[in-house]
Parts: sequence; C-alpha cells; structure tokens
Amino acid sequence: MTQNITLEEHLLLLERMKQAALRDMDTFPEKEMISDGIQRFSFLGVRLRYRDDGDCLYADCSAMGYRPFTRLHPYLREYLEEESESILEDQDLFEEPVENKFYWEVTKYICLGDRIYEQYEVTFSLKENLLSVRGYPYHFARGASAYPEYMKCFTEEQKFILKYAEQADRPTNVVLPYQPGDILYVDANPFGRPFYAVYCAETVFDREHFEWTRKEYGYYRREHPCLYISEDHKGLDITDLSGWFTDYIPFPYAPLDRIRVADTCDNPCLLRASRMLKENPAVFRKWQEWKEAGYPAGENKMKPGWEK
Repeated sequence: MTQNITLEEHLLLLERMKQAALRDMDTFPEKEMISDGIQRFSFLGVRLRYRDDGDCLYADCSAMGYRPFTRLHPYLREYLEEESESILEDQDLFEEPVENKFYWEVTKYICLGDRIYEQYEVTFSLKENLLSVRGYPYHFARGASAYPEYMKCFTEEQKFILKYAEQADRPTNVVLPYQPGDILYVDANPFGRPFYAVYCAETVFDREHFEWTRKEYGYYRREHPCLYISEDHKGLDITDLSGWFTDYIPFPYAPLDRIRVADTCDNPCLLRASRMLKENPAVFRKWQEWKEAGYPAGENKMKPGWEK
C-alpha cells in the first residue's frame, strides 16, 4: 500500500478479488504450470463452518473436516448446492435464519516441491454468495529459498489475490466517511451476530504520531478505533475497523463492506459515548488512558464526570 484510498476504491478492489477467485477456481487445473510444462498438484479443500452461540460466543466452529475437489464447476458447486439445501431445510431448528449461522470455507491448495501450501481462502454463504477472499502470501515468502521459481506456477488470478491480500486484511490506508460519534451497525452474519459500535477517530495514536506515519509509510496509516460492548469485559471496549476485531467475532477480513451508519441503537452506554464524542472528540484519548492503565471495564466509565 503506497497511498490513501477512498472506501469506494477499497470496496471495488474487494469485488475484483472475488471475481479473480471465481475465475481461478474454475480454471486453475488447466493454467497452473511450471517452466518445464509440468502441471501442478492443486485442489480445493472445503468444510462447513457454523456459529455455536452457546459454546463459543459466536466464534465459528468446524462442523466437518476438509473435503477435496478439483475445481468449482461442476463438482464443488453441485456439492455446495446439495448440502446447502439440506441445511436450509432444517430452518425450524433455529430461532434465526439458518444462513446467518452456517457458511462454507473453501481453501485453494498448491503443491510446490515436497510441500502443500495454502494460496487463498474464500467463504460462501448457504445462498451461494461469495462473502470474502483472503490470500496467504507469507506462506510462499518463507518457502521462496527452497523453491525460487514458485511464481511461475501461479495463474494471473492467484497473483492478483496474493498481491492485494494485505490490503484486504489490514486496510490501514482507507479513508472512511465517518465522524467521531457516528453509530455504526456492523452486519457480522454469518461470522457473528450483528452489533453496534461508535466511531472514535482515524487513529489510535496522537496527532504527532499520525503525521509521522506519512513519513514512515508514505501514507497516513489509519486504524479507525471504535467503542463496542465487549462480551468478555462485560462493558465497553475498543476495537479497530482496520484489523482488530471484537473478542467474540473472528472476521476473516476487515469488515469495511459490512458497515452502515445508524441513527440510534438500544445500548445506553453506546448512546452516551456517541453524544460525548460528538461534543468533544478528544474524549477518546481518555478511553486510551483508561485502557492502557488497565482499569476495570464497566458502564461506570460512561457516568458524568469520568472524562475530567
């Protein structure tokens, strides 16, 4: 990442990564070759994931082991359709839409030398919508010395996904159109239940450090800290839209495509935090001090006068 981009530009890149993954899952058996023309051993590993709200606080849990497929169409697609229909028929067993609890995780594997590597991972909903794409370029960086010509094996789609993997995972160069105090609704389905957060600032650091990031990285490095209700701390806590997530939702990528601004929410602590931040955005620095000092979490931090 070498420059700051808008949210619209970031979302367009995410869509391009999805299209690249769809093309690659259909074509990699014919395209993957090395310089001597030998075809690589590759496959798609598939498993079903689900949220077990009672046992693991909305974290997704493996419901089955990986099953290998040679390509998306027709074999994997037929399998996903048949199994998804079976799960959707069990809707009466759940209090919420079953597609909000289950999803498919598909991992692209490739064999280089004597090792099998993960190239990228995608998630599909039960309705066959492609939810996310996550690349694993670091696997190949570690193995480059043992197999220096590995990039010659990759398709153009695989190279594209790996090139922008960090951007999708930690989009610290994205300028978000939110103001301190904005109430954000994050649609976490199916990785977790939707939740509200209150936008605090562009960075968790002070202004001097924020200016320093431009000199160090070539762009202003943003984290977009927010306040949310923590399950673990039983009260308010801080998260980061560009990389940190909540203590109970393991997003596979930064969820910037799942956010909308809300007029209100049903939590009095978040509502008060929203009012305070709109009146004085510097209140967030008090939250930083509280967190760094290790004070007990709780709604009492939102009582009048605590910020003084």
